[in-house]
Amino acid sequence: MICKYCGSENVVKNGHVNEKQFYLCKNCGHKFVEPKAYPKMRTKGRIIATAIDLYFEGLSVRKVQAQIDKIFDVKVSQVSIWKWMKKYSELVSEFVETLNPILVGIYKVDETAIKCKGVQKWFWEIIDEQTKFLVASHLSGARTAEDAIALFGKSLKIAKRKPISIYVDGLPAYVQGYNKVFRTLRKDTRPELIRKVGIRAVNSNNSVERLHGTLKDRIKPMRGLKGEETVRILLEGWVAHYNYVRKHQSLGKTPAQASGIDMEGSWHSLIKKAIKNRAEEKLSEKEPLAVEVMVK
Repeated sequence: MICKYCGSENVVKNGHVNEKQFYLCKNCGHKFVEPKAYPKMRTKGRIIATAIDLYFEGLSVRKVQAQIDKIFDVKVSQVSIWKWMKKYSELVSEFVETLNPILVGIYKVDETAIKCKGVQKWFWEIIDEQTKFLVASHLSGARTAEDAIALFGKSLKIAKRKPISIYVDGLPAYVQGYNKVFRTLRKDTRPELIRKVGIRAVNSNNSVERLHGTLKDRIKPMRGLKGEETVRILLEGWVAHYNYVRKHQSLGKTPAQASGIDMEGSWHSLIKKAIKNRAEEKLSEKEPLAVEVMVK
């Protein structure tokens, strides 16, 4: 239980009113009833989480709507489902960037074309070969060195360590991106760059190609993505779903669990942890102000 006003966990039960349990925050002194799992949402958290899960498993919004009605006997609009997906994809995406996956460091890198309003975009990704964790992704309108630099830079931010080796195809942008991000490191600590891999090569990128298939299975029911913002939201949520919710067939667990992150593979669990993390961040932002007031 955390305080909905300040985010503190220093909360105790404080009697009942109209059969509702009240709580007292010893940190800020506020009294409150037990907050909803998902603050400011009228629909139950489990229903929202189920809708998001069904969406990222490949159902269209219309089919998700029908399944929610069938399973929970609750009628929700397609607009509401889309808003849930947008809101919690962004929230969870911010949260998972704070986690620390333990990766082997053998990276397979590739990019695939997707359509956005009839315009071709490129989705870049890096997968840790043994854990299948999608380390970093990037959306671009072209395949340039700047895009490769952004992808490799993000991988360092997420993994919080250098890889051992990086497998790429023959795209020149990968070499340019590698030189910019990794070439400045000492030779004995620099990851090895292995080029010109492919499906039939000795050093193949099969794991990334399979991920491309999984992504395109999700995109197919959408009948063309509607805009770049739509694509960005979809991909943020899909990456979280792939890493933290969807069990990998060869692993028998989620890539996050294979990477040492002990977390239940469900959207409900992810969202609750993300909400708690957001509340704690707000509390930490307030604490320096409190100290400053005391000093004055």
